[in-house]
Amino acid sequence: MSRLLYERHTELLQELASFLEERGRLPDAAELNGGESLLSAFGTIRQAFRVLCRATGRSDWSVEAARARDNFLVYLALSAFAGRPRMGALPPDIQRDIKELFGSYRAATAEADGLLFSLRSDETLTNIVQDLPVGKILPDAVYFHASVLPELPSFLRVYEGCAKVLVGSVSATVIKFHRQQRKVSYLFYPEFEKDPHPALNASLRVDLHTFDIRFTDFRESANPPILHRKETLIARDHPLYQKFAKLTSQEERADLLGVPGIGTLSTWNKLLEQEGWRLAGHRLMRKLPG
Repeated sequence: MSRLLYERHTELLQELASFLEERGRLPDAAELNGGESLLSAFGTIRQAFRVLCRATGRSDWSVEAARARDNFLVYLALSAFAGRPRMGALPPDIQRDIKELFGSYRAATAEADGLLFSLRSDETLTNIVQDLPVGKILPDAVYFHASVLPELPSFLRVYEGCAKVLVGSVSATVIKFHRQQRKVSYLFYPEFEKDPHPALNASLRVDLHTFDIRFTDFRESANPPILHRKETLIARDHPLYQKFAKLTSQEERADLLGVPGIGTLSTWNKLLEQEGWRLAGHRLMRKLPG
């Protein structure tokens, strides 16, 4: 029966599923374009949800709920800097989010404050970094391509959001989270996708403890910092992931990546010359004799 109802009202139920995926909770009928039609077909939103679960074989939406909670906590934690609105001043749909996902506004704000204050904990940062599926992880910092920021744990998004409070919107290529001190560096690599080892164009470092903001321009540098292992910075489903990873594999087999000092352009180019290698796009090739 559920399967027949699903096939008859697929479009309406897919809209319900899309809402659940985005908001992690059941909607009010007024929140759906086809809300009245859904009520006419199923009587209640909850009954439509039961049909959706039976027909698709999926009843667990906890992942979506957890993601929605995290997104809201990031918003609520960062809103502390501008003054949080009262519950009654929030739009009705946001009030429903709070009630469904947290139970009360007081509980939501307490959890958001806890997230904000947890930024001081080195242990929390270490535990989060250890479990990351993406990122270039070094003892003193962890780096991400800006495209993965929305998918990072709420702790790191609030960490970066605090820097944005100080500097505003920044269109960086790579974001560096310092691990020993609470600093965020925005790194600009204009040739990130095209250059196998792009040079750093400029950096903007934000110190969350002293509120110091420091800009460094590398455009005229003869020996700027460069990137290696670019695939570690992006998600595995990024269209260039395999291309970047293949180059890293070639460079590892050639024993090029363990050499000290290769993080700067001149040292890297000197090493390639000494070892008889050249780069053709994202391919490592032997230099021709002569």
